[in-house]
Amino acid sequence: MASEVQSSNSTIQNVIQNNKEWVTEVQANNPDYFTNLAKGQSPKLLWIGCSDSRMAVDVLTQTKPGDVFIHRNIANRIPSEDLSALSVIEYAVKHLKVEHVIVAGHTSCGGIKAAMSNSSVGILDHWLRPIKDLYVANQQEIDELPEAERADRLGELNVIQGVNTVSKLPVVLDAWKEGRELYVHGWMLQLHTGLLKDLDVSVTSPKQVDNIYQLN
Repeated sequence: MASEVQSSNSTIQNVIQNNKEWVTEVQANNPDYFTNLAKGQSPKLLWIGCSDSRMAVDVLTQTKPGDVFIHRNIANRIPSEDLSALSVIEYAVKHLKVEHVIVAGHTSCGGIKAAMSNSSVGILDHWLRPIKDLYVANQQEIDELPEAERADRLGELNVIQGVNTVSKLPVVLDAWKEGRELYVHGWMLQLHTGLLKDLDVSVTSPKQVDNIYQLN
């Protein structure tokens, strides 16, 4: 049944065919590519971004399989109690020993826009509630902007909040205690240009984190 569905669905069929063509091309240029890829990974980057289909990390950064460890969700949130996000960060920092954690949002984010509205989006209402709170906390600044810029500014503030959350996590603070180089960055993908914007909020050492978060 599954094979019948695939053969009759042009979208799925195209994906499978594209994969086969890619494998053929890669093997022609490097016969040992997949053998080496299967041996393990040692990425330098952890990317925490939005699930938006336009945020194709490997394409916009021109990276290859094995270069970037990735976690994505709606509106690139990093709740301090989210076991999925925390597990990814723990594995990337403690075991893969990445050197950079990038919290990446993007312009025209549907999740951010939904958080700014009164329209219900089902179970996402619970997920987006903290972004609503962030909007309320910064409403004066945001509402003074032209309407077309408001959602993108909230998106930036959401990224900044994510950077602050990651920087306070015990696994990140422990890495710094060990003397490791670890940088937490906040970026925004500008969909209208394709360029990544550095929000200049990088945290590079425990000196930038309030002492109350640094546990013994």
